[in-house]
Amino acid sequence: MEYGRQGMRKKAGLFLALVSVVILCASIGCGSGTTTLQASTAESLAEEAAAEMEQGNLTSAADLYQQAREAYQDEGDEAGARECLNHIQDMTMIELAYPLSEDELREKLEGSFPDVPEEERESWVASGELEHITIDGEPHYFYDVASNIRFRNVALFQDDAQLVSHYEMGYDELTEIMDEPRGEPWQSYTRPITYRGTHTLDVPRDVLPASGLLKIWFPIAIITGPQPAVRVTSITPDTYVVGPPSIDEDIGVVYMEVHLEDLGGDLKIDVQFEFEHYEQHFTVDPGKVGAYDTEGALYQEYTSSGGNILVTPEIAETAREVVGNEVNPYLAAQKLNDYVVDNITYSFMPHSALWPRGEAESVYVHENRHGDCGAQSMYFTSLCRAVGIPARTTGGWQLFTGKFSGHFWAEFFLPNYGWVPVDPTAAEIADYIPGLSDAERQDFKDFFFGNQDHLRCVVQKDADVALIPPAAEPVMLVAALQQPAYNCDTMEEIPVAVLGDYWSMQAEVLSD
Repeated sequence: MEYGRQGMRKKAGLFLALVSVVILCASIGCGSGTTTLQASTAESLAEEAAAEMEQGNLTSAADLYQQAREAYQDEGDEAGARECLNHIQDMTMIELAYPLSEDELREKLEGSFPDVPEEERESWVASGELEHITIDGEPHYFYDVASNIRFRNVALFQDDAQLVSHYEMGYDELTEIMDEPRGEPWQSYTRPITYRGTHTLDVPRDVLPASGLLKIWFPIAIITGPQPAVRVTSITPDTYVVGPPSIDEDIGVVYMEVHLEDLGGDLKIDVQFEFEHYEQHFTVDPGKVGAYDTEGALYQEYTSSGGNILVTPEIAETAREVVGNEVNPYLAAQKLNDYVVDNITYSFMPHSALWPRGEAESVYVHENRHGDCGAQSMYFTSLCRAVGIPARTTGGWQLFTGKFSGHFWAEFFLPNYGWVPVDPTAAEIADYIPGLSDAERQDFKDFFFGNQDHLRCVVQKDADVALIPPAAEPVMLVAALQQPAYNCDTMEEIPVAVLGDYWSMQAEVLSD
């Protein structure tokens, strides 16, 4: 995949278009007077930087953006200077996601797959299918490329005893839930578990700038269908808190502001919350699904295209081909889910490098035929929306191992039933377990269409939900909030890259 395609071309093109408009307007005498305005040195440098960034020449682009930043500062334009720093940080995120040169890639593959013949490893490189982009004229590869090779080759995956053991543990725990009595057909929510979650942030004082404003958004549980009871039980200290916790909104956060000039010692924060999460079991009679209110707010919102759930003409065409003549939304969604489970392979994703390039997760999955839990779910959501089925990508954390771990899944809306859960990634666990019969694999996969375990915590109702309050500057992952998000107006580095090492989270089961 060439670096300059799609998103960077759009971003740089928009910047150049805006500059062109300013210059054109000035040259024809817009406004009072007839003085011709010249682009500032800072604007010219930023224009050059954008062009270099579009071509994937990140080293020269970063140097030009730094020069532009200093020029903006000399002109007293702090907004322009900040925008340049944002671009520099974007490029840093891209380089962190794709750090491996071709030689380093070969070295990594040899270390990860010593029993695979060199000729076969070379065929992987030559295929062009390993995640890579072009930086400064050279291919650079995704940091977790070895893991993705295993996910795409079941035999190699099953050669790793530790990976197999981890998956078998999850499979066993989930099949126990599947085998439990489900209650009456009308009981969509059963057998809740009550959890306590605790965030701990402990940052040494010398890691933080001497002054400035540090903004922090801690993710917490929200009230939703399978998660009806949520409360924040403790915030220490509470002096940084701005506004009430947003447990009844589309995204759950505790928002804080820390004035660093007033911080005398280490920054220590604890946030504790409790929530109750139910299993979900939807017994749907396709003949009893009601009609959509296509003019209603819910339908309009959750059939729209945008952000990381972008419905392109190609995605819409695929959705129509998969659904065929099926007009019942439940049966159509089932076809789309089966399509994703059968055709989209699980793989780790370069999330942090996608949004700086303007590349939607749904499009990435459609073009590359692989993705992780969030990306697979966003793709399923985009397929549903393409054929008029309201859908969303929901998530926060899973607790399969007793610990909080990032996870996302999908839901689609059926009149007379509500939001029905779908988890294509959980369904695919069965593909990696040795010794299962075809029937056992299919039963496991079928469970995750319309059913869901209670080992989860919902933080947001859909991907790309804005933080509360919205972030003034970019945060690391715009699609999902699974660890604290940060803005700091005096920090040169990417805040989460610095502060993430000082954050931890614990889970405790209070009752089941």
